[in-house]
Amino acid sequence: MSEARSEERPAEPRVVVAAAIRSGRAVLAAARAYPPELAGLWEFPGGKLEPGETEPEALRRECREELGVEIAVGERVIGDLATGGGRFLLRVYYADLESGEPHAKEHAELRWLLPEEIDSVPWLPGNRPAVEAIREALGALEEGPDRVDHAAGLLVDDREQPPLVEARARVREAEPHDVADL
Repeated sequence: MSEARSEERPAEPRVVVAAAIRSGRAVLAAARAYPPELAGLWEFPGGKLEPGETEPEALRRECREELGVEIAVGERVIGDLATGGGRFLLRVYYADLESGEPHAKEHAELRWLLPEEIDSVPWLPGNRPAVEAIREALGALEEGPDRVDHAAGLLVDDREQPPLVEARARVREAEPHDVADL
């Protein structure tokens, strides 16, 4: 008699999405508060994709829940990143704030980091390839007067320009052929 073998099939990795939220040349980083083995390590805000949810929907939901903000989801930063011993598939997207100011609801701390400051925090190992790609992309932007006020925890733009909210409103009101002119 042959022994019936049950061949265990490895579970498909669960998709996790993360938002590299940009403001000028800075990106928002978040320090994990839990679990204890990950507390104090930094990541981009995000979370697990729920059944029936698209990746952009999951990112918007996670940013509302974790940060209290609305975001516009942009392009992928880098290809799929296997994390958690292959249990998770991390997909990092660029994002821009649409409304609200980020607050750490589930994280220990939030910081806006310029490209030259991106290594000032200890990143989760699975985020490192995305961190490197983001540093390169943000560092390639024209260096402007954007700076981080570490005491206030704010990104400051000293240039005289219309407030970002007004600029975004102008883009939304513009005809499609006019958007490139803004």
